[in-house]
Amino acid sequence: MESAGWSDDDFWQPYARFFRLDPRREGDAVLDLLLSMVGAGETAMDVGGGAGRLALPMALKCEHVSVVEPSDSMIAELRAAAEESGIENVSVTQATWEDADVDPADVVLCAHVVYGITDIEPFVRKLDAHAGSLVVLLAFIESPMNRISRFWQPVHGEERIDMPALPELVNALWHMGIYPDVRMMPPVMPDKFEDRDVALTQLRNRLYVRADSAEDRRLREAMDELLVDVEGGVSVKGVSPVRQGFLSWRPER
Repeated sequence: MESAGWSDDDFWQPYARFFRLDPRREGDAVLDLLLSMVGAGETAMDVGGGAGRLALPMALKCEHVSVVEPSDSMIAELRAAAEESGIENVSVTQATWEDADVDPADVVLCAHVVYGITDIEPFVRKLDAHAGSLVVLLAFIESPMNRISRFWQPVHGEERIDMPALPELVNALWHMGIYPDVRMMPPVMPDKFEDRDVALTQLRNRLYVRADSAEDRRLREAMDELLVDVEGGVSVKGVSPVRQGFLSWRPER
């Protein structure tokens, strides 16, 4: 799969670097809310922690943060960011959450992971079972992948079925007898592509398109129609600000 910029081993390899953020950043409403709910002497776990966008800021406050993350490239970015910031109280378990064998933590966070989970109940039950005092889930009203849905028809010749997101997640939690506090965060613009070359690489990866294939030629044509140049990069035409929900609950023991 190398010609398409992706592999079966690490889906995130082409763009893991874009998931790094300054652990000491200010003005991030989601991060500010999260940190207000985490105690200085507590431990935390970030399930699907990626490159540490939330795990590393938590580590600056918490006693220890454990990250569960299957991607080689995400882990490499996380470790590099931790080293650059002098953060040493973070450990990593390389596994999917379903396969991870980890100790509990006071606070268990799972941000923007659930969209593609086939069987959501055991996934959430495991989060709940590993949390000593608090579970936090973050999800957008629509899956982040939905913004590229309009490429699926011209590239593959059929409509894409969008993944479930926040509304379906809340309903699933209610069905499980979990009634979280829900805070809706301020709307934000979806991430843009750095440039058209980056857009091509990422869209190939996300649409499962090989370079120099018939699908690739159709993708390039669709990009001419559906992408627009914006300040600082390239965006999908017509995208609007999106909102995410901050869901939290205290496990019942």
